[in-house]
Amino acid sequence: MKDHADILVIGGGASGMAAAITAAEAGSQVILLEGKDRVGKKLLSTGNGRCNFSNDIMAADCYYDADPLFVETVLGKNCVVELLEWLKNMGIDSKLIDGRYYPRSEQASAILDALRIRMHGAGVQVMTGEKVIYLRKIHDQFEAQTNQIIYSAGKVILATGSKAAPQTGSDGTGYVLARQVGLAVKKPVPALTSLKLNESYCKSWAGVRCDGSITLLIDQKETAHDRGQLQLTSYGVSGIPAFQVSRFASRALENGKEVKAVLSFLPDKTIDETVDYLMDRKERIGEYRLSDYLLGLLPKNLAGVMIRLSGIDKQIKVCDLTQQQVNRFASLLTSLTVSVNGTGSFAQAQVCSGGVTLESLDPVTLECKEMPGLYIAGELMDVDGMCGGYNLQWAFSSGMRAGYAAASSSS
Repeated sequence: MKDHADILVIGGGASGMAAAITAAEAGSQVILLEGKDRVGKKLLSTGNGRCNFSNDIMAADCYYDADPLFVETVLGKNCVVELLEWLKNMGIDSKLIDGRYYPRSEQASAILDALRIRMHGAGVQVMTGEKVIYLRKIHDQFEAQTNQIIYSAGKVILATGSKAAPQTGSDGTGYVLARQVGLAVKKPVPALTSLKLNESYCKSWAGVRCDGSITLLIDQKETAHDRGQLQLTSYGVSGIPAFQVSRFASRALENGKEVKAVLSFLPDKTIDETVDYLMDRKERIGEYRLSDYLLGLLPKNLAGVMIRLSGIDKQIKVCDLTQQQVNRFASLLTSLTVSVNGTGSFAQAQVCSGGVTLESLDPVTLECKEMPGLYIAGELMDVDGMCGGYNLQWAFSSGMRAGYAAASSSS
C-alpha cells in the first residue's frame, strides 16, 4: 500500500472527488483519504436523492457572508456550463426543472458512480476507513495521520466538509485539522435547516403544508425573507423558505440576539387586500359558523389555529363579525409574528454557516496564504449558498480549482 503521493486529498465528498480527479488528470499522483467506509455518502442524499447540483441563476449574491469577488473568482464566469460539460464527459446528461439542474436520471447515485469510475480511470488511490486525526507540515512535506498509518505528500487539499449531516462523514474534523495548521476558523452554525418556535399551538398545525412566506426579524430589524411551500411542524416551521432564512437565525441566536419570524399564509395579498377579501367572504358565506369561515382558504388544522388565535367564539355566525374582528383575521393571515428559539441541529442541517475564513485563502488557487501547499475546497470554507444547487456547484467548482492549482504547482 502506497502511503506517499504528490497530493493528498482529505475527504471523499463532492469537492474532494472533484479535486482528486482534476489533480490526477493533470498528471499528479493522488491519494484520497475518506473516513467513512465509502465515498460520497452526503452526495447520495442531496436533493432528496435526486441530486440538484446547480442552478440556472448563478451569482455571487446567492452565497452568504462571502466577499462577492472571492466567490466570482472561484466560480468563474461559466461555472454552470463547465460543470454540465464536465459531468457530460462522464456520461451524466442533465435536465433543468424549475431552474434547478439534476442528472437526467434524477438519481444522485448516477453522479457518484460516474465520479468513482472517473477517479479509478485517473489513477486516484482511494483509501476508505482512513479518518485523519492529525495534520502537520514538516519542512516541505505534509503528514496526515490516521488511526492506522501516516500518509505524506508535498500538497494537501482539505475537503472534509462542514459539520452538517455528520452521519455522512462531515463531522467537523476539517475544522480541527485546519486549526492544527494555524488557520482561522469562524465558528460554524447550522444552515439550510428548520426553525424552532416558542408557540405552543405548533402542535395543532403539525403536518400542514401550504404556500406562504417568512420574514425574519433580528432585534426587530428585517434581515431575510423567502416565499414558497411552508411545512408546519409540531416544533415550528420547515420547508425551503425556512431553510433559506435559517442561517441568519442560527448566527443571531448564537450571538444572543432576539429572533422573530413573520409568517404570511396569503403571500400574494397585502393586509388591506386581505381585509377586502375577507369582507367579501363575509358577504358570501355570512350564514356559516365562524369555525367554517376559513373553509377552503387554509388547510383545516391551520384554519383552526387562526380561529383560536382570533379569540372569537367559533360558534358565532360569520355575518356577525365586526370590522375589527375581520381586521384581526387579516393580520393573523398575513403577519403572524412568532418567536424563534432555535434551529435544526447540525444533524438536521444541509450545510453550515462558518468555516475557514476567506482571508486565509488565495481565491485564484484556494491555497492557504500562510501555509503554502495546503488548499481548501468545498463546505470547509466560510461560504454557504442558498438552497437550489448552489452548495454542490460550489463544491465541484472549488474542488476542481484546488485540484488544478495543486497539480500545477507540483509539476
